[in-house]
Amino acid sequence: MKGRLVRCAILLLICVFAQATHLPDSCSFEGETLSVGQHTRRCLRITCHADGKMSMLGCPLAHCPEGRQIGYRDTDFSKPYPECCERPICKEKES
Repeated sequence: MKGRLVRCAILLLICVFAQATHLPDSCSFEGETLSVGQHTRRCLRITCHADGKMSMLGCPLAHCPEGRQIGYRDTDFSKPYPECCERPICKEKES
């Protein structure tokens, strides 16, 4: 009985501490506090919602029509999302 009471008290303290460390209207991403809204990190579009939850959008899959790929561009972290995304380089359609 005493052991169960101690475990409950510890769990309660953990829950209270977890609630106390959450900042309102912010999200935590890799140790960084983000404000509500859209952010770009590591070629991801991150949306921080007011409830502290996040949604992330990565690079889309891209391909060229058959026989039109002439190269490939790697991820370029110096550019903003979605220009930073890797993708194939396609030959232009001939008119």
